[in-house]
Amino acid sequence: MWSLTDLTYIETLFGHQDSIPSLASFSSERCVSVGARDRSARVWKIVDETQLVFQLPPDQKLRDESFPEGSTDCVAVIDEQHFITGGDNGDIILWALNKKKPQFMKRLAHGVDPPLSPEQNSAETSPDPVGIPAQPRWITCLASLPYTDLFFSGSWDGKLGMWKVSEDLRKFELTKFIDIGIKGVINGICVEEVGKRGVDGVRVGLAIGTECRLGRWKKVKGGRNCAVIVKFGLA
Repeated sequence: MWSLTDLTYIETLFGHQDSIPSLASFSSERCVSVGARDRSARVWKIVDETQLVFQLPPDQKLRDESFPEGSTDCVAVIDEQHFITGGDNGDIILWALNKKKPQFMKRLAHGVDPPLSPEQNSAETSPDPVGIPAQPRWITCLASLPYTDLFFSGSWDGKLGMWKVSEDLRKFELTKFIDIGIKGVINGICVEEVGKRGVDGVRVGLAIGTECRLGRWKKVKGGRNCAVIVKFGLA
């Protein structure tokens, strides 16, 4: 914690068991962070000097089309009581502060990569005929239009996911995938309304890279390092 008034260091908050790849703030003196491979989200109550821990229960049953959670890499705030997280198993999870278990979970939000043939994943001249199965496209970043029902997700499929939270805040659904027209990994998203209360639509800024921002886990062939601005109406 740092003071912008005095430009000084205040204190350090401890709790995560791994690096912290993403952080988001509420309007009150609280913030939420995710801890990568400790697979937890923590809501920090700054004034009270306490924290709430949110994590999938060990006995969480996985559907046939799902993958185990390895790392929780991104987080975004919906409102003062709800936030979303995403990670390397391709799931987007909606959480409520008054409930430790997930409010809603969207499996494989950006789909899966096609499976690789033995020739593609082996350097051997005559590899065994065993291919790598289809793998989930990671949720590389999340961003919301604060205090609305709209949020966005990114991966490396060349599409920006646009999602809408239900009125009762118990689930969300896909509004549409927006083709950004450029190959690469979406490593960052910024969202703002255009015009008063978004009357003229929404402007979304995207940070695109040939690789993931957290390491060379994925390299998109033909990808570009660039920034992209997308504007569209909400009607």
